[in-house]
Amino acid sequence: MDDVISLLMLALKTDGLGFIGIILFLALLLRSAIGFGDGLLAVPLLTLFIELREAVPLILLLSTTVSFFTLWKNRRSLQLGSLKRTSIAALVGIPLGVLLLSFGNEGIAKGVLGILLVMMAAWQLLPSSNYRLEGEGWSYLFGCLAGMLGSAYALRGIVFSIYGNLRGWGPGEFKSTISGFYILSGVIIPLTYFGAGLITSRLLGLYLLLLPVAVIASVIGQQLTNRFDASTFQRIIWFFLLLFGFVLATRLVWGS
Repeated sequence: MDDVISLLMLALKTDGLGFIGIILFLALLLRSAIGFGDGLLAVPLLTLFIELREAVPLILLLSTTVSFFTLWKNRRSLQLGSLKRTSIAALVGIPLGVLLLSFGNEGIAKGVLGILLVMMAAWQLLPSSNYRLEGEGWSYLFGCLAGMLGSAYALRGIVFSIYGNLRGWGPGEFKSTISGFYILSGVIIPLTYFGAGLITSRLLGLYLLLLPVAVIASVIGQQLTNRFDASTFQRIIWFFLLLFGFVLATRLVWGS
């Protein structure tokens, strides 16, 4: 008990803690409502207050925890075959992402994150098409990418959402399968973080302190799922991320 209290006290000393809580609440509310987007929204904003190597593990730990609620609610729609294949492939990508997060230059990493945000936002904002991926082999490629970008930048959700869209999944299939992937990868990725020394005492304290915020956001998000136009809301989020990505990428180009 004393150890838990000391972790919480350490977390309470974090500068900008209130803003961190607000960012995580909004990100996990989005995640619960539409199935993904927590890492996309949280990581760039969290880096304004904490280092990237703390921001990524924090949102991953919290997102994995609340994924159990979504998976249980949509368990009957789970695409088990795709989940198995993507999870196996993620085992290859995860160590690569951890190496990038552990040993990469912080400024370069943020710039790369900005470029990825611009690319992914442009993809999502382009006019939709009826193109669909055929064959199960694609799940290995997207699983590897989700593992690598998930462990490095917490972008596993968007990679998985692109795959789900190209496969033509419905909302229930998407939410249950991505939640399963979040849980499985959310067990493996923290283990690699421990091995790389990325799990610090302050990070654990922030996780414990903000876990109630994550749970509340998840519950509210589930209630909002059917009460707003998810498509319009997603486009607004993507437009915001496109602008933020340009800012991060420009800093990389100008070296500031």
